[in-house]
This record gives sequence, C-alpha cells and structure tokens, in this order.
Amino acid sequence: MARAGVGIDVAKEWLDVASTETPATWRVPNTAEGLSALVTQLGDLDVHRVVLEASGGYETRALERLHRAGFAVVLVQPIRARHFARALGQSAKTDAIDAHVLARMALLAVEDTPRWEPVADQVADLKALVARRQQLLTLRDGEQKRLRFARAIVRPDLERTVAALTAQVAELEQRIDVLVAGNHRLAEEVHVLESVRGVGRLTAAALRVAIPELGTLTRQQVAALVGVAPMNRDSGSKTGRRYICGGRAIARQALYMAALAGARWNAVLRARYAHLVATGKKPKVALVACMRKLLIHLNSLMRQHRFGPTPTPIRVS
Repeated sequence: MARAGVGIDVAKEWLDVASTETPATWRVPNTAEGLSALVTQLGDLDVHRVVLEASGGYETRALERLHRAGFAVVLVQPIRARHFARALGQSAKTDAIDAHVLARMALLAVEDTPRWEPVADQVADLKALVARRQQLLTLRDGEQKRLRFARAIVRPDLERTVAALTAQVAELEQRIDVLVAGNHRLAEEVHVLESVRGVGRLTAAALRVAIPELGTLTRQQVAALVGVAPMNRDSGSKTGRRYICGGRAIARQALYMAALAGARWNAVLRARYAHLVATGKKPKVALVACMRKLLIHLNSLMRQHRFGPTPTPIRVS
C-alpha cells in the first residue's frame, strides 16, 4: 500500500486538508477540538509526511498538535509552494488546490527538508523578544526619517514617539540580556558567537534564534539558508551577474550589522572588504561577501562548540 502525502492549507479559522490518497479535501476548524478530530482522521492513513505553509503564526497550533501525535511534519515557505505549483502546471489558486499541492510536495519535494521541531520555551521567548526589538527599531527609524522634514507643529509629537520607542528598545535589550544570562546553554552559545570581533551580544542572540541550525550545516547550506549565497544566472554562452535572494530576514539584518562593524574593527574582514573594493567590486557587494565569510566562520565555531574541534580554514576572529 502506498504511503500518503498530506497537505494542509492554513487559515485563521480553519484548515483545508488534502491527501494524495483521495481527490477530495476536507475542512476542520483551527481549534483544539478540530485538530483532535484531524489527528483521528489522519490515523486511518499511512502518512508519509504532512506539509504546511508558514501562515503568519496561524499554523503554530497545528504544527504542535501534529508533532505531538507523532506525524512527520514539514513547514515550507509560501513562495516555495507556489513555485512547486507552477512546476506542476497549476496556475489556479484556491484553498483546496493549495492543500492538494502541499500534499504532492509531501511525497515529492521535501525529503531533504528537516522536519519541524518545537523549540524550548526560553528559546521561543528569546526569539519573540528579538523580533519585537527589530519591529520597534523599524518603527523608530521611520519616525526619525519623518522628523527630519517635519514642520514645527508636529515635531514635538514625533520627538516624544522617538523617545518612547528608544526607551522600549532599551527595555527589550535588558530583558534579552537577562533571559540569555539565565539559561546556561543559551549563554554559552551566545558567548561563542560574540567571541568574534564585530559580533555584539544582541547580534549573537539574534543569530542564535534566527539560525538554530548553526553548526549543523555545510558552508554552502548555511549561506543559502540566510540568503547570502551568490546565485548563478548563466545560460549557454551568457554569464549573468550573480545575485542573492530569499533567506531569513532577521538573520540577514543581524549579519549585516555585524559585517558592517567587522569591516572596520575586524582585521580579517577589513582586509577582505578592502581587497574586494580595490578590485572593482561595489561596496555593497563587498559587504555581502564579508557577511558570507563571517557567517561561515560562525557556523564553524558553533560546530566546534557542539561537536568538538575540527580543522577550519577560516579565521575572522
């Protein structure tokens, strides 16, 4: 008997479920009771994988319940599912169609994708604090830009908002420090990351929660995961310009700030940046190369920390 791929299209109020064993889809409420019913229904199938799309957090409860029930669950980004649908020749898009596409993915396209695993509460809390800090920084940056050109009548209001956001950011940074210091494993891993010149405590904490796979991936895999791996655009005799795309935004933002500091204060990164600019590379291209070099070194450091010393040819300490 063939194993079934299961796809679940997630909405706020309900889940559309499809299986490769049947052309029909069914809908269950996105509630504790609905998920219990879904687990019972899937228990009648020989499930190979269950695939869900990231849906702004609405998928969290389903991921946790299905994982707890023992199913192999994979979470994919919406853009990946859309590309897969197009590869199948499926241009139309409805909840039911999306669920069937995800079910096909469960059988054909996620064998090398790690299964979803729940994170410890303190790591989840740290991730939430890091994300909230980034949101506040974005808000403050927007208000500061508006302040530059504001008329006098609204300047006091903008200044109060900037001051309030600055105070909130400082409070979050203190809470991040306290949380990291209170967890021995987190404190050790953050210390390993911040041992590299240019990587501060907050950057290390952001990288730790944004890239929990650090130390378990190859240099090519970790660069692609964060979105700093150069992608080829070659066809026939044409050689296109390399570019970067995708990846994890919080990790890339944190890495950018670390590379920016490293290009000034880290001897190895400073030399790398200067060499690339001197050979005609644009400053931003040179900085992305420094980001990639720094990330690969941090990945190597975490591998040594987790699994013991291994030879590493990269030094950016």
